[in-house]
Amino acid sequence: MVHLMRPCSLSGRLAPALRAGVLCFGMVAMLWVGSTLVLAQGRLTDVLVSVVDDKVVAVTGVGQSEIDLSVGETVVSTKAQGLTALAITSTRLLGFSSQLRHWGEQTLEAEEHVTTSQVLREFCVVATDRHLYGFQETLAHWTGEALGGSERVQEVRANGHLALAVTTERLVGFSALMSGFHTMPLQGDERVRAIEQTGDAFLVKTTRRTLMFRSRMSGWTEIS
Repeated sequence: MVHLMRPCSLSGRLAPALRAGVLCFGMVAMLWVGSTLVLAQGRLTDVLVSVVDDKVVAVTGVGQSEIDLSVGETVVSTKAQGLTALAITSTRLLGFSSQLRHWGEQTLEAEEHVTTSQVLREFCVVATDRHLYGFQETLAHWTGEALGGSERVQEVRANGHLALAVTTERLVGFSALMSGFHTMPLQGDERVRAIEQTGDAFLVKTTRRTLMFRSRMSGWTEIS
């Protein structure tokens, strides 16, 4: 008796292998995407700051970063908001960037005293009796602006990406998205009457004019 062989289907043999390969690739892709998201979320988690023994410690979702205190250096206060942390010590300003996992430091002058500070998600601003200091979280970098001999900071406001300091002599703007401080001198007996603000703009009305400072534009604009 002659037995006839049934033709073997190539597609039938390849189908299970293809399905297995697709399934394996899909699982690898899901794991890769998932791990990427976890890492991204970890880098962007809010920061917690604390003092432990002789160190200032910043804790995020991916670990902790420490900075040592010098001999005799004491911590006056700590603040954290979103991605940014600030520690004010007897000799320095310490800013922490959650994205870069890095501390930036600004040395204070002898007998320089902090008068006020504001910490927001992406930056912080500190006023002393001699300077204005700004810390950008995306760069872990401090910027300083010296005050005049008799100049005093009267008010500091911060919201969104912007901060505004009103002094006895000028308006000083700081943006988390632009480098440096941006100043507008007040004219003679010009005084601030009202301040309106959003997270990306300050509108300042004085006794003589209306001025605007925006987060993504360098300098002040006078509105006629």
